[in-house]
Amino acid sequence: MPDLGFRKNVMGPQPIAERAPTPPEMLGAAKQFLEFLAKGKVEDVGALAIENARDEVNRLAEAARQTGTYNQKRIVALARINRHYWIKGELTGAGTKPFIVQFRLGEQDGRWKVWETINLTNARSAWTR
Repeated sequence: MPDLGFRKNVMGPQPIAERAPTPPEMLGAAKQFLEFLAKGKVEDVGALAIENARDEVNRLAEAARQTGTYNQKRIVALARINRHYWIKGELTGAGTKPFIVQFRLGEQDGRWKVWETINLTNARSAWTR
């Protein structure tokens, strides 16, 4: 957009901050969460969640277990807001529909825990293809 002659309002190039490194412990917790979902381990998935999100996480794990058997998992996308990470993961298996989940990880008592989950398997959104 042109500055319309008000040169004192024009700002020059802004410095771009360094990218914050992704904590390996967080990635490990995300992979473990996806692994437990893929294997249908409802109790183990619930143990990775904070108390307020435990029911939501258990419902997600039950939905994953009822949908099918998965042998592959991958992290599709990762976003950070302050010290919380949003992860989109996909579980796939032979002859089963892919199971797509989005979850939020944050630290609690020195451990990475799941704070929130969203089942995107049958949802149409910007996160789905």
